[in-house]
Amino acid sequence: MPLSDREQQILQDIEARLRADDPKFAKTVSTASVSRDARRRVKLSIAGFIVGFALLLSVVPAQSIWLGIAGFAVMLAAVVYGGNQLKRLGQDTTDDLGGQLRGGFTRYLGDRRHPDETEER
Repeated sequence: MPLSDREQQILQDIEARLRADDPKFAKTVSTASVSRDARRRVKLSIAGFIVGFALLLSVVPAQSIWLGIAGFAVMLAAVVYGGNQLKRLGQDTTDDLGGQLRGGFTRYLGDRRHPDETEER
């Protein structure tokens, strides 16, 4: 449901006051995005996976099983964390598309006439 003109004016006033009170925060909020943050975290999880893999491979020369277990744990944590971030990134894009589709379907149903209705009324 779209906002009324009065509600839009109130939001614009709040935004203007926020920019005047704390311009640094307003700039940070306006430039930050969920997808950019999620991409950064996916890259971090890839780096964690590589570190865990290196720890796992270090078992052979060091003959320490604990390094191998630690490497596997780091790899597992990185994969789970990265998978969650990819899921979040995917939901962000599908939510936008889903809203567009639902809006279109609702308009479609609103435009259709029921077969029992007659035009003679």
